[in-house]
Amino acid sequence: MLSITAGGLSLVVLVAVYRSWRAQVSRYLYLGIVFWLVSTVCWSYAQGWEFGLLYALCIPALLVWPFIAFNQVQLPQPKNVPQPRRFDFSRGAVIANVTNYLVVMVILLVISVLITLGVCALLPFTIAGKLATATIFLPVLWGLIVYHYLASSHKFKVIGKYAVLAALCIPILVFLPM
Repeated sequence: MLSITAGGLSLVVLVAVYRSWRAQVSRYLYLGIVFWLVSTVCWSYAQGWEFGLLYALCIPALLVWPFIAFNQVQLPQPKNVPQPRRFDFSRGAVIANVTNYLVVMVILLVISVLITLGVCALLPFTIAGKLATATIFLPVLWGLIVYHYLASSHKFKVIGKYAVLAALCIPILVFLPM
């Protein structure tokens, strides 16, 4: 019965947030957030916190698609469609792309591994918990570092800063007992 109530509250959350967006009234948004919190508690009591939180997050995320399809609008074609760029196989472009590839796939990967392991070694978990945390943290950190590197115009400064941070993590990994 509590699962049915939680499911109903999840539907109320969708309707409230949809009304908030449609009418541009923040009162419905706050009401939807309150109902979402209540539905999360109900899902957690009904299914356990592991599955309850998953249901509270995923059910509205899946049920929102009919609302998106209902409000889909086809825009007219733009008047000036940009032409795609031609392939550039000049020596400078190839060297720049290969260098970026090697930096991202080798150097920044090693840096992100060292930083992740150094940070996770300081956590008060068992070795299995540290490795599980590192498994989740590593791709996120690597992605953020790569994004920062590719978005920056001062690429050597970015690599240098992260290399210093990774060098600070090496003594932690060497001298801190696991």
